[in-house]
Amino acid sequence: MDRPGHQGWHHLKRPAWTWAVPFAALFALLCVRNRFLFTARLYEQGDGGANSILIAQAKHFTLLVGNYSREGFHHPGPAYMYAQAAGEWLLLDVLHAVPTAWNAHMLAVFALNCAFVAMGVMVVYGWTRSVAAAAACFGVLLAFIIWYPWIATSDWMPNMYVLPYMIFVIAAGSVAAGAARDVWIVTLSGWLLIHGHACFLLFVPAITAASVAIVMWRCGWRRCLDLFRSRPGLWIPVAVISFVFALPIAANLALHWPGNFGDYLSYGKSGRAGGHGPRQILDYLLWFWWPHAGAWLVPIAGYAVAVVVSWWLAGGALRRFLLALLVINLVSTVVLIAYAAIGIDYLSEYYIAYFYWSAPLVTSLVIAVGVVQALGRPLGRPLGRRVALALAAAGAVAAYVVLALLPSALASTNDIDNSLPSAVATLAAQAHGKMIVLHIQHPAWVPVTGFLVQAERTGVRVCVDDPWYAFLFTSPFICTPAQAATGAGYWFYDPSAPPGAQVLLRFSGVMVVPANT
Repeated sequence: MDRPGHQGWHHLKRPAWTWAVPFAALFALLCVRNRFLFTARLYEQGDGGANSILIAQAKHFTLLVGNYSREGFHHPGPAYMYAQAAGEWLLLDVLHAVPTAWNAHMLAVFALNCAFVAMGVMVVYGWTRSVAAAAACFGVLLAFIIWYPWIATSDWMPNMYVLPYMIFVIAAGSVAAGAARDVWIVTLSGWLLIHGHACFLLFVPAITAASVAIVMWRCGWRRCLDLFRSRPGLWIPVAVISFVFALPIAANLALHWPGNFGDYLSYGKSGRAGGHGPRQILDYLLWFWWPHAGAWLVPIAGYAVAVVVSWWLAGGALRRFLLALLVINLVSTVVLIAYAAIGIDYLSEYYIAYFYWSAPLVTSLVIAVGVVQALGRPLGRPLGRRVALALAAAGAVAAYVVLALLPSALASTNDIDNSLPSAVATLAAQAHGKMIVLHIQHPAWVPVTGFLVQAERTGVRVCVDDPWYAFLFTSPFICTPAQAATGAGYWFYDPSAPPGAQVLLRFSGVMVVPANT
């Protein structure tokens, strides 16, 4: 497959099916299993509601920041919100295929995740030119979705980072092994991750630098520069993707210097970040490999098998690719160790690094692809290929069937409250056209996000009279002094209102009380 003298830096076209088939298969499965999204009217609150506030801004191309952080700032960029805004525009506004906006957001999340799964299959096929290896890759990815289905079916941000990060690591390993054709995948997944969470400002540059360093070590900087110049077409997508993703971050910095980056630096220097000992960090890392006793055996045994498979069962270009995956996987682990030591506040919060499930996934992928490619050798080439394909396809089909039958393959509706439309309408009637001014007891923030979203969608004017919540509800929903003075005020209490208070409305565990009582 490799062209002699070019160390794999070539651009071989891959058939369209290597991406289209896994994408269509997984997307169809998720749509069928979640077909209620096409008929049920669902209204979001909580984190989904907070994201929908941003998505509404993205539909008007005014959003320049990402989702909120519990540390009181926003993450670097709005790419995830624009993807869901595109889904709302297409599926709700244009096609009228879904009854409510959140349903469209979820289908957009499905499409995004399926697109990245398909990219992983495409990368592996590019190195093996083997349908069996592609099927093995698809099967391994499906197995991890079976293990934790919400990495494909949830719109909660920590879950949404997992598949893009997995593919980022795989593509970075591919580039490190010499496949410049996958630089655009590294660029796309890396920028998406940076938009999603500030921690990827550490992970993405570090892993990208490691990938480039491996390439430089293998072929020398002069030769790499020559190869760069000889295939300029490979870098046009990289430049375009980088420009599009960098634009909102640069615009926000220009308009609001230093923007959220000042908050990131302040957090990093604060006592909340890091400060954990080696044993705590090790236990944190091992949880992602095996959250039970004896977890340390799993990465050791897994890596030992993966190295043996890569070195003795694989050969030529495939060996280089598999070993590069293992090296990049180690780099990812080292960066997570640094992040846990200096950046994570509570190591009991595993969701912060769900994306590190990439480590066991990549190790499993190396073993599966290496074994499948080696299976046919003793049997002769044609027969061996058929045996390898049959086994890999059987594994992929089995994983697909299990996922199709899994109850947890359904999108979570934990943050759905269908009483929100009536609650907004009731309070709007009580306000008699005045601005609704909300005062909230902090636990009530969950239904308040949904209330704000539904009010905006139905043209009801509402604001929150507390500037501290600007990071969560965004500044357009924070009352000005004039609005607070002239509006109709209401308290949202959760779980209960003060004794003797006049309760006007109950919904989603909230008691609504006039502010003047």
